[in-house]
Amino acid sequence: MQSTREWPDASAAGAAPPAPPSVRPTRAAALLQVLATGGYGVWLWLGLSLLLGLSRLGRNGTLVPLGLGAVLVGAGLLLACLRIPGLAYWHGWQPRPGHRPTRSALTALVTWLPVLAVAGLAHGDNSFWVTRLAGALLMLCSLVSLLQATHDDRACLPAPLQRATALLPACRITTAAYTGGLWLWLSVLAQGGFDGSHDAYLWILLLFALALGLGLLESGMWQSLREPEAVSGEVTASRSRFPARLVAALLTYALPCMALLLGGTAGSLLAAALAAPSGVLGQLLERYLYEVALTDTAAARPAPPARVH
Repeated sequence: MQSTREWPDASAAGAAPPAPPSVRPTRAAALLQVLATGGYGVWLWLGLSLLLGLSRLGRNGTLVPLGLGAVLVGAGLLLACLRIPGLAYWHGWQPRPGHRPTRSALTALVTWLPVLAVAGLAHGDNSFWVTRLAGALLMLCSLVSLLQATHDDRACLPAPLQRATALLPACRITTAAYTGGLWLWLSVLAQGGFDGSHDAYLWILLLFALALGLGLLESGMWQSLREPEAVSGEVTASRSRFPARLVAALLTYALPCMALLLGGTAGSLLAAALAAPSGVLGQLLERYLYEVALTDTAAARPAPPARVH
């Protein structure tokens, strides 16, 4: 999960380089991060299902969501390796000779090891204990990678904004579970899964619960961002963002939940094909607006007075 800011070249120290508050995020980098978050979410659900012995779609049924997650997660790394302008950094690291990966980049790279293990071990009903262990490692590494990337994003902020973004780790994990669940729903339906209506009902209820939790967390994050010494300029900017935030909420929650209600139990592939991209677009807009708000808030706050020695 790459940051939405272009970092200066400071990755040789092995830590995420600090970003100046005035650097504004880019929509392309925000899109890559939203895709990567969804990919980690797919791996989270897949690893959990392997651990609990619930993945019984056979080898192809495991490889398809595994490959889907790899595409979503690996897009940012591929573009960084190709040195695409504006997207040359991945987790604060520029992947080229002479540049040491940051902690976040190393964590993300390690996550690919259980991915390869699951790809090699997937077979039959996936009940072999080594396969289930690989699934547990996949789930754990995906969680750690999400948390490490979120920690690096928050470490670039001033102390007041770090306190204001205390809900960000929980929000990122819930986002991964929700958007990854939408992608996994699409993947399973494309393979003819969810034959039983009972399983479909449980999955729909779970996604509804995640949508509700994510909405509450995002609302709390915006509220925390406005609380510390809000000035008139910040209030005006918040009001100006409301229409865009409303569109983001419609794309993130309204359309996917409507698709779940209308086509979830019927196993409609079209409904799933509409829900997953809608969730991505909504989270892209929400992510970009929040990053811009963080940048503007950090730039508007006065710098701390210098100490006199």
